[in-house]
Amino acid sequence: MKEKNNKGQSTIEFILTFTAAVGFIFLFLKMALNYTNGYMVHHATFMASRAYLVGDAERYPRAEAGDALAFELAKAVFAKNLPAALIPDFDGVLIENNPDKIGISVFVGVWVEFNQAFSLGFVGGKDKVAFRSESFLGREPTRAESAEQVCKAIKTVTGGDCDVEATLDDNGG
Repeated sequence: MKEKNNKGQSTIEFILTFTAAVGFIFLFLKMALNYTNGYMVHHATFMASRAYLVGDAERYPRAEAGDALAFELAKAVFAKNLPAALIPDFDGVLIENNPDKIGISVFVGVWVEFNQAFSLGFVGGKDKVAFRSESFLGREPTRAESAEQVCKAIKTVTGGDCDVEATLDDNGG
């Protein structure tokens, strides 16, 4: 009876196991990079949202320019906090939720949607995954909006216009 030749079996098993192990390492490495990129984009989105919400407070009264200048400031802050070299092939575009264009004023701020490959390609596929970073902060009225509201209240109470000196008193009753 002839004996089987088992030479090389352990080498084949090692190569298969090593390939699977290295593939999983690269898969988890790319996932870790996706998480890190997501955190960086979210930080930049948050900073841009803050700039958007306060950008028109004193320098740009809403009566003159609305939120257009505030959005330009937000885009500049986003680009400053997320340089192009930080995430290669970044395809995200900053989008605003303008309080004048949306029905719910709670969702005021900016958001960005971008795509990244899930893995390096040989494990996990080459399809891109859509990521989204939103930053909606509570919005307070600007000084111009506050002045408009106070003027409207003065007109309602006194019947005059806003050029007169008036003191509104609340007696708590």
